[in-house]
Amino acid sequence: MSKSRRWITLILALIALVLIGWNLTNQDDSEAPMATNSQEPTYTSEKSHSVVYNPTGALAYKLISDKVTYFAADEVSWFDNPVATTYDENKVPTWTIRADKAKLTKDRMLYLYGHVEVNTLTQDSQLERIITDTAQVNLVTQDVTSDDQVTLFGRSFNSTGMKMRGNLRTKNAQLLEKVKTSYEIQNEQKQP
Repeated sequence: MSKSRRWITLILALIALVLIGWNLTNQDDSEAPMATNSQEPTYTSEKSHSVVYNPTGALAYKLISDKVTYFAADEVSWFDNPVATTYDENKVPTWTIRADKAKLTKDRMLYLYGHVEVNTLTQDSQLERIITDTAQVNLVTQDVTSDDQVTLFGRSFNSTGMKMRGNLRTKNAQLLEKVKTSYEIQNEQKQP
């Protein structure tokens, strides 16, 4: 091979390497993912109806809402006018939970905001209804808490307190701080 041919081959090889390197850097820039705005929802849906089962395949709860907005960056779903229905191990509906808005996190915590109302669907519960402004419900354990004023309504009583801790599965609730309770005492009527 002549000297000039070697130089031409070397120069062409050098140009080829430069072009390949330049092409790769341009591809890396163009394939870089666009910065996503975490404030923008991943999807929005009208008239949502979600049914969730527990690991054994039994119906755990269903959640119906006028609108759902999901944010993948935070793994959070927001619901407008949600109505959640919880079920016991026998697939019997036990409670309905309503609010103006709700946030569901990936760990199955339901945060309820505005006109929160929890109503029993069973006849054997002494606790019939819970009303508050905000509440949190663990949809796995069915623990319910509120750090706002709460009013409980039950068979022949109503009670108000500044905080509440309870469990929907065991059908109990404990009011904390400044608790006021009213009882309706039924008079027995004697037969003559």
